[in-house]
Amino acid sequence: MTKSVLLSDRSSNKVAFYLAAALLFLLTSLSEAGDALEGRPHGPLTLHECIAIALGESPALEASRFDVFSASQEVRAAQGMALPQITGSAQYQLFSGSPTSKFSVINLGTVSPTGTVVTANAVGWTGVESYGAHLRYPLFNDGSILGLNNAPAIAERKAKRQALAWTVNLTREEVIYRVTDEFVTTVSARNRMGLAERRVKLAGQSLSITDEQQKQGLKLPIDVKVAREQSSAAQTLLKLLHEQAVAGSLGLSKTLGLASSSYLSLSNILPEPPDPPPSTEQLIGACLNHHPSLEKQRAVIDQAKQDYRLERYRLYPSVFLDGSANYLDDFSGVNNSASVFLGALTVSVPIFDFGAQLATTRSKLMKYKAEQARLFSTADDVNYEVLKIYQTIYTLSHNILGLQGDVAKAQRDVQVIQAQQQQGIGEPLIAIEKELALIAKQDELEGLEARRLSYYARLQNAAGGAWKWIP
Repeated sequence: MTKSVLLSDRSSNKVAFYLAAALLFLLTSLSEAGDALEGRPHGPLTLHECIAIALGESPALEASRFDVFSASQEVRAAQGMALPQITGSAQYQLFSGSPTSKFSVINLGTVSPTGTVVTANAVGWTGVESYGAHLRYPLFNDGSILGLNNAPAIAERKAKRQALAWTVNLTREEVIYRVTDEFVTTVSARNRMGLAERRVKLAGQSLSITDEQQKQGLKLPIDVKVAREQSSAAQTLLKLLHEQAVAGSLGLSKTLGLASSSYLSLSNILPEPPDPPPSTEQLIGACLNHHPSLEKQRAVIDQAKQDYRLERYRLYPSVFLDGSANYLDDFSGVNNSASVFLGALTVSVPIFDFGAQLATTRSKLMKYKAEQARLFSTADDVNYEVLKIYQTIYTLSHNILGLQGDVAKAQRDVQVIQAQQQQGIGEPLIAIEKELALIAKQDELEGLEARRLSYYARLQNAAGGAWKWIP
């Protein structure tokens, strides 16, 4: 009896264990599924992950893609307008009384050989139905020949579509630059907060020691004032870095389409600068040959050219082929219907409009020449922007090299004073001042390195993606 009770307890324990494990697995799966549905990122986001999310969530990029799709439909619409068009019509009319010529399809009654009505046929409410089909084919119109060539109206919309396609590339590079700049700024501020907190702590210690030494007559009041200002500056810097990190996190969350958070989980690793950096000749050559702004301007020039051709062709005659077929019936039970077929070749010749069309053509020609001249202006703007950013990067790199030497020297000074303190011959205040100087140099170095990374991202944006640093 006892043995059976023990076996029963063990079985119930196993069942409870399996049920608990299944429930835990189910809850975990539901939690993961909920996270996936909500689109919450798992773990710290890297720069490449932020860029990938932003490219999928950017409203500006989505709007640019819709613009390209709209332009593609405009091309199809222009192509359709150059081809034959068939329209149909249907009418139903009610007639009562003596027939007139308007309703000649209805039985007129007794008619003489000369066509005069002898005995009018009066009818009650009678329905008359008419059906028609009309064909209109532009044989030559606005430069279109039978709709088989690349007419100016079609070519103009194709050029517009091409310009919008290059706008998508420019928008994509702008999104990459914005995300990279926000990521670098935010992560740099967070990384520098550790140095700032250490700086606040050491500045406080320096103020306490200086104040105590001033009471002992070893320091002047001005020394206390300087130490207090250093402590206040260190606290202000820490607050500014914290606000910068919070603002960057909020801005980046909005850019990525995530819920606004004052602390977005980001990787603390910044991207490495390009090694070796691009040369000026490479940047200028690539920008002149493949820059999206120049390609967009070339498409705008082609669009202006086709506009000019379109208005110029409107000075020429237009030829249309028209055909129609009509059928009328009063459905009176007798064979009393009529069919009419019509075909015509219409030539429309512009004779005189007080010079309106000629002035419009000249206006489009001047716009075409203006867009051609604007191409060189765009090239100059691209070159200037690239060279200006490259000069700034060169200056920052030069300053970084100098600061690296200063940091190495400050580290040596700190190690020397620490060794002296271990030997009992170093003053605590001097050691604090040396470490504060080291922290200041390190903080300045990290700030310049982050700024240089932002300028590399800006250089990629200015180059229109012709030179890639962040793919």
